[in-house]
Order: sequence, then C-alpha cells, then structure tokens
Amino acid sequence: MTHLITTGSQLEAWTEGTTFVMDNGPTLNLVLEVQSPGVRGGSRRTLALVDDLLRRVDEPTTHAVAETIFPADLYRRYGLDGVLRVYPEEVYPAIRPHQKIGWGTYAYRIVRRELLDGQAISPLGTLIDTMQQESFQGRSKRSCYEITLSDPHFDIPIYDPSCDRKRRMGGPCLSHLSFKLFNNAVHLTALYRSHDYCRKVLGNLLGLARLQGCVAKETKQQIGSLVVHSSYAYATHHKRMLRECIQNIESQLGGKP
Repeated sequence: MTHLITTGSQLEAWTEGTTFVMDNGPTLNLVLEVQSPGVRGGSRRTLALVDDLLRRVDEPTTHAVAETIFPADLYRRYGLDGVLRVYPEEVYPAIRPHQKIGWGTYAYRIVRRELLDGQAISPLGTLIDTMQQESFQGRSKRSCYEITLSDPHFDIPIYDPSCDRKRRMGGPCLSHLSFKLFNNAVHLTALYRSHDYCRKVLGNLLGLARLQGCVAKETKQQIGSLVVHSSYAYATHHKRMLRECIQNIESQLGGKP
C-alpha cells in the first residue's frame, strides 16, 4: 500500500506525515510531495518548536540534519566552490572522525567520490554541468539527471565490508536522488529505505530543498516539486512530545501549517 501526502510547505509535509505514521504505526511507501519546497512554513518561532523538541531528546536540530545533506552555510558564504571544494577538502576531514557519523555524510558522497584509479570526481558538479550544457543548447533531456548514492557506474558502493559488515542498523538511509528538468523547473525525488519521522524528516526536507535550490540557481531554472518516498516510515520515539509539538504548531498557526 502506498500513501501520498501532498502539501505546499516543508512544515506541513512533516506534520501531516508524522501524524499519519503515529496514527497508523510503521508504514510502507509513504510519499510526501512538497509543491513549494522553498517554503519552510510557519514563522521562526513556530519552527523553533521542533528544534526545542529535538534538543530535549538530545537530537540534532533541523539545520544540523540538513547540513549533512547539503552544506548550505558554505554555499551562502563561498558559492558553488564552497560546496564542491571547500566542504570535501577542508570541512569534511575535520568532522569525519566524529563517532556519530561513522559511515560519513550524504553531502560528501554527493560532492566527492574517487574512481578506482584514485581520480576524484564530483557527482553534483557533473550533474550541474550537464544540466547547464543541455539547457544552453536548447535540447534539455527531461529525466537523465540522477545521483545514485550507490551508483554502480561510479564503482563506489556505500557498503564498505571493512567497516559496515557488522552494521545492521543506522545510516545511510537515503538511497537515491533523482533530478528532473521539466517545464523550466528542477524537480527532485529522494528515496529513503528507512525514515525516522520524529528525529530526521523535517531536517531532511530542509536539506533536500536547499540542494534542489542550489541546482536550480546554478542552472538558472525555477524550483519544481520535491518528492520524498519513504519506503519504510516510522515514528516510534517520543510520541507524546511529538503530538504536543504538532498541536502547538497548529495552535500558533490557527490550524494546519
């Protein structure tokens, strides 16, 4: 069974998705479609309610989670060079030893990989270059822009037997990113094999939207829809606090976000 939730903002997608999972239990194939992914939804005060909850349960804030997908702070400061060069060469080596990211970050796997001969490549940089060239030449292909985080064409699988063979739980959960250039807009679909709606989803939505916004800006396109497909969705932790948080959000906004 597949359940589709269509919303206009990140916050609305999170509140509706989380409520659905809490009401129905762990769910297969929950799909969130955010029609305006650049819209977070709510005021800073409203969004702070979620971060307050995350801090109370000793989890990273939505911005911290988002930065593991796309280093927006570096993009604002240095532009695309901050994402494609500064992050993998200067920032990632400093955070890599941290025990909580033992398998790495999505951002690093998106912007830097090494071929078997040791040559470094950038999947995101290649994607942007390709989309720019196709758009400039006026013959854009609509659905050939994809970053697979375990793409065999790059011969760099996520799974590393030397350190992952005993890992049965935990990341990476994001499996695939698919970009589409359609009607002068960049659309993004993300596939998660397992998705924690309490601790990760709102931050994931923010990070994916920032990544999508970067690709759209660099290719001079509009921002299209963002679709997040959670093949297994759950919210088994801190349900009481989650419901209170969502109720407070809806109360501040006078209804749904």
